[in-house]
Amino acid sequence: MSDLIVRVVASVVVACLFCFATFQSTGAMQQSGYKNGVFWRWLKRKDNLYFNRLWVWALCLALSVAVVSLCFSFLGVRWALALSVIPFFVICLFFLYADGKFALKVPTVRTGRLRRLFVVYLLLVAVLADVAIALLGFLSEKNGSELYALLAYVPFAVLPLTLPCLLCLANAITAPFENCRNRKFVCRAQKRLSATEITRIGVVGSYGKTSVKHILKSVLEEKYTVVETPSSYNTPIGIAKTITSDEFQNKQIFIAEMGARKAGDIRELCGIVQPDYAIFTGVCEQHVQTFGSIDGVWNEKKEILRCGAKKVVCGASLKPLIDKEFLDAETIAIADATAVENVCLGATKTSFTLALGGEKIQVETPLLGNVAVENMQLVATLALELGLTPEQIGAGLRKVSPIAHRLQLIESGGAYILDDGYNCNPRGADEGISALQRFSGRKCIVTPGIVECGILEERVNARLGERIAKAGLDKVILVGETLVGTVKDGYLQAGGDKDNLRVVKTLKEAQEVLKTWISTGDAVLFLNDLPDVY
Repeated sequence: MSDLIVRVVASVVVACLFCFATFQSTGAMQQSGYKNGVFWRWLKRKDNLYFNRLWVWALCLALSVAVVSLCFSFLGVRWALALSVIPFFVICLFFLYADGKFALKVPTVRTGRLRRLFVVYLLLVAVLADVAIALLGFLSEKNGSELYALLAYVPFAVLPLTLPCLLCLANAITAPFENCRNRKFVCRAQKRLSATEITRIGVVGSYGKTSVKHILKSVLEEKYTVVETPSSYNTPIGIAKTITSDEFQNKQIFIAEMGARKAGDIRELCGIVQPDYAIFTGVCEQHVQTFGSIDGVWNEKKEILRCGAKKVVCGASLKPLIDKEFLDAETIAIADATAVENVCLGATKTSFTLALGGEKIQVETPLLGNVAVENMQLVATLALELGLTPEQIGAGLRKVSPIAHRLQLIESGGAYILDDGYNCNPRGADEGISALQRFSGRKCIVTPGIVECGILEERVNARLGERIAKAGLDKVILVGETLVGTVKDGYLQAGGDKDNLRVVKTLKEAQEVLKTWISTGDAVLFLNDLPDVY
């Protein structure tokens, strides 16, 4: 009985060391949307050293166990094996420390789902460790050889190599429970929303959703109390969390950002929110990877036009598509490009005149580029529909603050940083480069390319490289290995200066390059900081 207890305790301790020393992999699973396929693609990526770390770990454990057992064999098998445990735990603790120093770009959020996944992962590792110890001990007794007994636990050292598979298995085990739990949570949130009289606004599009939501909240707060889905919360769970939060209480307007990665997503979100009004920014190649084509993206996003809203305000770029399919739709309002005059696109601010409700309002904003003007016009059009006066709309637009990681201008040490890290679409990339060109000093772009464009990805990134070349930038830094080859080819084929081009593996390396290059008056655009799983 005592041997059984010792074995179980050893299994649990080893499992804790193994799991906590690979905790960052659960963060990668979280970034993968808890999808094993996406997680496994991250593991197999050429520049991902995670598997290399596991191999080094397993090799160090195997060598330490073998060497110590053989060196102390004169004390007998039991003592030799007992002493080999010391370097085993020291090495595990070292890798535990190293994992803590290995930071993901997107921090791991310790949600309830992540904790439950980790517990199941821990249990699976403990069970495997217990079975391995029991089996290897049994084989050692049956073999009868002293040398075999001394090396019996060397195979146990390769267990770290099984950890990714065990994490995927844990995810597969917990997924049915989590999906059921999520459905119940969303259903409760939907019932709570239905029981209120709050006005609901949906924001849909391939780009600009978060920016429009941010601007809309600023404007509507001139007359109403407003709650919005935070950050980039645009899934059923993200919307449900907002509805069930304390912030939702006693508000007059609810703004819900609506994202879509597969067919049926917008219809599902409309079923939850049941928007009274909506803004549809536009469509582009973003998410062609999951929809198959731009037509597929349009077919999904246009569900917002059928949601039963009183009014849907659409970007001007959508007019040809809407005219073709929704000729008699009285609920659709297309932004009027002629209503915007005297647009002045500066390096650090944007100003324009907007004709609204028979009046003209002057707007000056720290938001940059044509896209900021377009987003503000969409918001102003809907705000007028919701009963705000032109004066209130103008006041709200002028109060809009820069939006984090969305062409956000940051001044640092006399240099200008354009943080467009959360941009991942062709339209936004073009706007970012145009904004960079407006600075008078030297200009640099740092980018890993654009993802999630599916069969169009090569064309989109070649076009990005061509756009960068035509911009005549002083420095071009391409980051990673995922897409930079296509961007580089597009850049060089368009006549870009190869002497100004630098390809690095990580964002940290790019920052080191910039330290030796940047000086007062220079401007750097960080375009699209890809999550770790890309």
